[in-house]
Amino acid sequence: MESSENTKSKWAAYFGGVTVVASLLLVAWEIRQNTVALSAQALQDLNAMANEILLTAAQNDQLSAVLEKGDDDLSSLSDAEYRQYWSYSYGLINGIDAAYGFYQKGILSEDDFSGWRTYACEYLGTSSGRTIWEKDKASFGDDFGMFVEDECDI
Repeated sequence: MESSENTKSKWAAYFGGVTVVASLLLVAWEIRQNTVALSAQALQDLNAMANEILLTAAQNDQLSAVLEKGDDDLSSLSDAEYRQYWSYSYGLINGIDAAYGFYQKGILSEDDFSGWRTYACEYLGTSSGRTIWEKDKASFGDDFGMFVEDECDI
């Protein structure tokens, strides 16, 4: 009788262990699915934000003229034009910062972030972009600041 009870106890422990392992595998799979969904949503949100910023300039002749003028020489802008240029630029930098944050957290892959890195360095490498960055870099996190300065040689 004790032997039968002992065997039942062993089988119960075995099935209990199998159940725990199966539950852990299910949880791991669900976490993976959530991570993939979060990554896709983050990339979609970043791209929508970037498209909105770029379309704003494309659809507004006056803003496009201010951006072109500012790209050539920030000092040639009136106070109102400078405010427009700064707002547009700050929005771009803020978007790049968001992409960098998602990349650092593993939400964006290296491949997904590479275009943002290239754009950041191209934009912040211009005279006007660098001027805006130098003026406002303190409003961004230290990690992003080091990224910009290391990756973009600023």
